[in-house]
Amino acid sequence: MKKGFLALFLLLVLAGCGTPAPAEPETLPKPPPADSEAEFLPALTPLGELSIPANVTEGRAQGNYELPQRMFCDPITDDNFPALLVELPEADAAFYGLDWNAALIRWGDSRAEFDWPWLTARQILPRLYCFDLDNDWDDELIVVCHPGTGTGVSVDELHVLEKNSDGTLMDYALPWEFFSKDMSQALSVATLNGRTYSILGAELTDITDLLPEGADPERIEGLSAGDIVNFEVIPEPEFYGENIRVRGSAWLDGEGFAPTLSYAAEVDAMVLYREGVFTLTQIHLS
Repeated sequence: MKKGFLALFLLLVLAGCGTPAPAEPETLPKPPPADSEAEFLPALTPLGELSIPANVTEGRAQGNYELPQRMFCDPITDDNFPALLVELPEADAAFYGLDWNAALIRWGDSRAEFDWPWLTARQILPRLYCFDLDNDWDDELIVVCHPGTGTGVSVDELHVLEKNSDGTLMDYALPWEFFSKDMSQALSVATLNGRTYSILGAELTDITDLLPEGADPERIEGLSAGDIVNFEVIPEPEFYGENIRVRGSAWLDGEGFAPTLSYAAEVDAMVLYREGVFTLTQIHLS
């Protein structure tokens, strides 16, 4: 009897010490489903250079009046014309205002009149520079006027004057359409994954936080440039390694975006000039 009980006891002990049944395997987390609505930028291509022929005008001969010898009195009024506004003694050059939309340039023995809007209510005076801009061993006279100002507007105009062998002056002006049309077309806007970007060539900038409150980025039709264009002329290119730089801004164009108020892109470039053609190079979205 005892032997039978002992045998049964041993069988039970051995059964309890056997290998336990394998536990159920842990369920691995499923990989997140592919987001079929994710958006990606198209391949971006560097912009390179933009070129445009200058607007060319031959200066008129001076009218029958005497040019003043003294600088104008501030502020300029109708009674000041003709007014001596700027002198560049080292080039024997000067800028005279004939009225609000006409100017006379004196450069050495040459005199020439041009129909230039050159002043606004802010009365930012023209600037004169003289150096070899196109590396042809002859100096050019560079004139920067400021004919555009207002809310969200600040426009410079760039004129390059060359002197003919007979002393007449030719004006090569950088067209405003270079920025209002060409630069506007080079800029674009994309909204991807809830963020909005301005794009120029291979460069892009996140402008999400610049959008007006409540604005719908899907209504953006593009960027409009040409209402802020400012030139910095550096008359010592051998020292700085550059001659003229331009900085401009562009505003968001589309329903719900106020013109000249919703600025969302800034462009910086170097301005080259040669044989009547202007070229923007080193163009950057800044």
